[in-house]
Amino acid sequence: MADIKTIKIEMLTQEAFEPFGQVIAGNTKPTDFRGSGVSNAWELDFQTEGTPRVQVTTTPFSGLSFTKMERHFIQTKVTVPLTGSPAVVAVSAPTDPKDREAIPSPEQVRAFLLDGTKGYMLKKGTWHSVDRLPLYPPGSVFVVFNDHETAADLKLAYTGKGGFKLTQEVNYETRFGIRFEMVL
Repeated sequence: MADIKTIKIEMLTQEAFEPFGQVIAGNTKPTDFRGSGVSNAWELDFQTEGTPRVQVTTTPFSGLSFTKMERHFIQTKVTVPLTGSPAVVAVSAPTDPKDREAIPSPEQVRAFLLDGTKGYMLKKGTWHSVDRLPLYPPGSVFVVFNDHETAADLKLAYTGKGGFKLTQEVNYETRFGIRFEMVL
C-alpha cells in the first residue's frame, strides 16, 4: 500500500505560479494590443517546436488523488477552463530535460485551484499532473493548446507502441511508493 502525501491546494496567482508558468487572466498587465474597437488584448508566449494543436478535454470527477506526473520537452502548454466544476492541477518546476532521472521529489509538488476564472500556460518541461482533477461531479471541460507531435508521441506511449520521446511520465506510486492527495 502506498504512503499518502497530502498537498494543500493554493489559489492560482501569478506570484505563486511563476516557477511553473503564467496565469492567464484579463487585466493582469498593460495591454499588448488594442484594435480599432473597444477590445484589449494580452499576449501569451505560446511556444512549440511542433505544429500547434487545440483540443477540448473533458475530465470526469474521480476524486483528488493522483500518482502520475508528466513533462513535455518541445512545447509550452496552455489550459483554460471552459465549463463544469472547479478543478485542481498539481505542478513541479522543470528539471534538467537531458536527465530523465531528474524527477521532482514529492515535497516539491504543489497544487493550484482552477476556479473557472483563470487559465495557465506551463513553461517547457514543467511537471504537471496528467489530469486536472475536478472538485466535484460531474467534472470539468478545458480548452488545451499543445502540439500534434507531442499528442502523437503520447498516443504511441499509451498504446504500447513506443513514444515518450517528447514527453516523460513518472508514476510516484511505483517509483516512490507515494500517492498524492490534494486538500482544500
